[in-house]
Amino acid sequence: MNMTLGRKIQEIRVSRGMSQEEFGEMLGATRQTVSKWELDQAVPDIRKIVAISRLFCVSTDDLLVNVTNFEKEGVRFVCGIYRKGCCEIVETEKLLLEYYGRDKHTIGARVYKGNGSVKKLTAICERDCRISREEPTFYAYQYNDTVYTNHPEFEALMGEEFRRERLDQMDRLDSFLINHGDKPLHTVSEVGIRRALEEWRKGVVMSVSDDSFRISLCTGNVEYIFSIYPQDTNIYCGCSYNAPFELGLKSSGQYFRMRNYKDNSDFFCGFFFDFGRQLQEDKDGTVTISYGQDQPDACGMMQWIVKRYSDDEIILQGCNGDEYPFHKDETKFEYFL
Repeated sequence: MNMTLGRKIQEIRVSRGMSQEEFGEMLGATRQTVSKWELDQAVPDIRKIVAISRLFCVSTDDLLVNVTNFEKEGVRFVCGIYRKGCCEIVETEKLLLEYYGRDKHTIGARVYKGNGSVKKLTAICERDCRISREEPTFYAYQYNDTVYTNHPEFEALMGEEFRRERLDQMDRLDSFLINHGDKPLHTVSEVGIRRALEEWRKGVVMSVSDDSFRISLCTGNVEYIFSIYPQDTNIYCGCSYNAPFELGLKSSGQYFRMRNYKDNSDFFCGFFFDFGRQLQEDKDGTVTISYGQDQPDACGMMQWIVKRYSDDEIILQGCNGDEYPFHKDETKFEYFL
């Protein structure tokens, strides 16, 4: 009998008399993740499929044969957001970004690039916060065959492969899929400002050259920035919750910020993290944030309101008079569903 993978997983769980939370605990997954599997909103990666097979004595053939929601060429790569302790990782098909605090003194971010399950280190920023504020943050990134760095020890790390077993020890906070052109984006007149912002922002914008390395990644409500401009040691790595609403974007402030510029005397420079922040979405779509203990409301709540818009462009009024443009047809490194 043909059915979706989500339906098969649900039948396995229900036949064992287990709740979604109990089922997820056995697989190292959250209840929300199991729910998404069963609703076919996400697909478990191959490690989880093997684990289901072994734990519940079901062959992988029984799980995967005659599944109706797989692409013809095979199972899609499932992207995800992972967190444990003072570390958060977001992984897509081609990238993996890691943001972390270590030893109570070190704050850092790394970028791994590749395809599927094999990704290698291509950029790093790290700072020991015990040094004086005027001292620069260390960085390194690779462009073609050249490594640009202000810390020679980082050069040897380039090309280091990410150890995927680390993800098995982390909580998966969210799952999402790559949009390989199977879902066209809508115009403002078709879906309104809120949904247009949701759709248009999802994906990765990436640019690398001999004088800069920049990634902007948005999964919907969560945004990740990783940028290095060697001139003036202009470094900006951040994680923040930014939720679209009918008039623009609401921001809860950042829960990770590593902002270095020259001697760090400018007000916007700073280094902190609070991975205790949690994103919560009510049934009506309202997004709220619960805070951890390290940096409560470190950057405050903000709103960026629509200044003007057309069918395929939305301009928000940004900070200090800046404008934040969003375009329906912006070229991206990856697009998300």
